[in-house]
Amino acid sequence: MLTRKVDNRINIAIKENELDTSDWALNELVWTLYWFVDFFNIVFFKDQPVPIPALTFEKTRVNNLGFYRIGLNDWAVKDQINLNKLYIERPLWETLSTLLHEMCHSYEYIYILEDDRTKSWYHKKAFREKLASFGILTNEKGCHVAIGDPFTHILRQHGVTFDKSILPGMTIEITPKAKPKGRSKLKKWSCPCGQNVRVGKKEFHATCDLCGEKFQLSA
Repeated sequence: MLTRKVDNRINIAIKENELDTSDWALNELVWTLYWFVDFFNIVFFKDQPVPIPALTFEKTRVNNLGFYRIGLNDWAVKDQINLNKLYIERPLWETLSTLLHEMCHSYEYIYILEDDRTKSWYHKKAFREKLASFGILTNEKGCHVAIGDPFTHILRQHGVTFDKSILPGMTIEITPKAKPKGRSKLKKWSCPCGQNVRVGKKEFHATCDLCGEKFQLSA
């Protein structure tokens, strides 16, 4: 078993600040999340607990629900878990599945051999097996594909609600969500013979090699 020295003083201070800031829009949510951090440590990690994370809520890529920061972040804080603010209004059980996923990465970097740890988008077998033992199945990219017991059973026992169509004991199949299309900042320029280019600059000066005419900004 691998272990590392854990100094939680900074993370505890961050936690206390987040819990004490009653005029913060996310205050009620962090009370719930930190409660479940302690709870997950008891029921899932048991004799191999993970440190109290520094919970953050930065906006990140639209295809990212959360991340665990390996090593130190920009403020020299370890064990940062970020939950993408773009999706903070998800049902609580979904947010908690992401929280447990990221806590499992924390476990991974304390107790799993270095060669068997996740180091990029590819999630190693040891991580996926650990998370599966909690009832959360994930593919090699780290995307959840199904969620069931004991995770869903334990959440129900502690007041977390699910859609009425999701019955006790049922495995929830997670279908991939389409990536939202962003608005391109590139402008379309065309020439008389129908050739088109897209350019990010405000001004663009070029001549079409086919018709010899200049490209004009399209309406």
